[in-house]
Amino acid sequence: MRTTFSSLTFLIVHFLSLTSFGQTSIKDLEIISRKQWNAEPARTAEMVRHIPTFITIHHTGTNQNLERSTEAKLKALQQFSYSEGVLGDGITPKKPWGDVPYHYYIAADGSIAEGREIHFEGDSNTDYDLTGHALVVVEGNFNKEEFSDNQYNQLEKLVTVLAEKYKIPADKISSHKDQAETSCPGDDLYKLLPQLREKIESIENPRVTIGAEQLFSPEYEQLVKGKRVGLVTNHTGLLPDGKHLIDLLHNHPDVELSLLFGPEHGLRGEEDTHVSNGTDPKTGLPIISLYGKLRKPTPKMLQKVDVLVFDIQDIGARFYTYIKTMLNAQEAAAEAGIPFIVLDRPNPIAGTYVDGPVGKALAPESGTGNIPVTHGMTVGELAMMFNGEREEQQLPTADLTVIPLQNYSREQWYDETGLPWIKPSPNMLSLQTAIVYPATCLLEGTDYSEARGTEYPFERIGSPWIDNTQLSEQLNSYQLKGVEFTPVTFVPDSIVDGIQIYPPKFLGEEVNGVEMIITDRDSFKSAAAGIYILHALKKLYPEDFEWRTGRIDGLLGTSEVREQLDEGKSPEEIISKWDKDLEEFRRKRSNYLLY
Repeated sequence: MRTTFSSLTFLIVHFLSLTSFGQTSIKDLEIISRKQWNAEPARTAEMVRHIPTFITIHHTGTNQNLERSTEAKLKALQQFSYSEGVLGDGITPKKPWGDVPYHYYIAADGSIAEGREIHFEGDSNTDYDLTGHALVVVEGNFNKEEFSDNQYNQLEKLVTVLAEKYKIPADKISSHKDQAETSCPGDDLYKLLPQLREKIESIENPRVTIGAEQLFSPEYEQLVKGKRVGLVTNHTGLLPDGKHLIDLLHNHPDVELSLLFGPEHGLRGEEDTHVSNGTDPKTGLPIISLYGKLRKPTPKMLQKVDVLVFDIQDIGARFYTYIKTMLNAQEAAAEAGIPFIVLDRPNPIAGTYVDGPVGKALAPESGTGNIPVTHGMTVGELAMMFNGEREEQQLPTADLTVIPLQNYSREQWYDETGLPWIKPSPNMLSLQTAIVYPATCLLEGTDYSEARGTEYPFERIGSPWIDNTQLSEQLNSYQLKGVEFTPVTFVPDSIVDGIQIYPPKFLGEEVNGVEMIITDRDSFKSAAAGIYILHALKKLYPEDFEWRTGRIDGLLGTSEVREQLDEGKSPEEIISKWDKDLEEFRRKRSNYLLY
């Protein structure tokens, strides 16, 4: 039977104050040692050894006392621990303990003292298994008093050191009340534990550092310092603190930001059709659209800049236009003889999945046509590959610098990077959208809807004339890994997330369709899934299915897939024909991987 207490309450008399001695620094954390607070030897015969695998937070349950020294408090606590008596309720017996019950003590003034040696189990006035628990107590009754910022900062530092030293993960950090029937450590402290765990998680899994964050570091600042800079960017050119690279460059005393170049969807990411030139209202700088009649900076434009910088978040599919914009800018920089800097960003759908037909380039300089639908590369790696290919073709190459990511693994999905999601385009609402996009964007090459104009663009497909249950059953019969299809209906609108978009298919009509539910993103093959979707639609609705020939061939980089589907080839036959080209691409790709 467990008894409920708010904390261990000291039933002690006031001992003489002890003078504070020097303190020992451990990883910038000053801790008053047992020797410094004049601890008596622990009665180890009465104690049990253990290895710390948890961190558990308590409060003393007593009012904070700023008049008394931390050393005196620890000395008094040790004397109380050795004694028999009763606990704070005046009823429950307390047996003698071998030492102070806690491993660390954080006083009212924020000072930290070493308590029981951490490789011995602690003690508690409640009933829970203390094996493996590193006990940290904070002075105060936080059901009545406020937990101070100073105490929280010290608690965060201490827990960080302990978690790192003993390899204790964030999910093993808890409070007394999570382990036993008690209100300890009090409401005002307890509410901050999620924040504390989040801090430890950020240390265990450090946030990815993007290239833009390093541009002004000593290693790279000479690339732009004293230079006239042209910047190819859009709304995704944000740093994690919310500042835009445009503003950082514009406000830098040693940099002259001269020209801004915007890709598809414009500089602010709010345009879904033709993008026009303009003026940035915040800086007054001219904005040159690279997604109108002009797709590439002209030599005359680049006479105004000494270096061209690219910083845009891609999503990992060949037909997402930002990498083509990068290639065009890179070619322009090469032809103008000015340096080209790529500030690298993660591939959101992970940098390991390479699939889909490898496009048949119509000309050597077309570049992006020579990569598969999902290339598994970052923009920095692609820029290096584009440069390498141009060198092989004896074309001008850029004076290229890629500022790489830090703390990045190519196996990471975007939601594992610690970076905030900024939708790269009006219909790319989430990572989930990006995962399915290489499959369902192929519907743009047909008369079927890819659910543009809804809250689930690219996650749903359909048309008014299909039987959505029949289609979901057909698609599920393929038993594709990592995905299930469920019947839905949707009504496309011309506004998505507050942004006016190009009128979608079946505007205002009720569309019957299916939704793709990703059950295992690591095994889901989006490029292959796209072929199965096209196959199912042609099989079930041959009279209603129509190609938009130029669009589908452009998306796939070849007419072969369309022709094979028209010939009645199975998805397996079509997909197997990619193998040789994909093997060659992976070999070529391996020469340019940074991570």
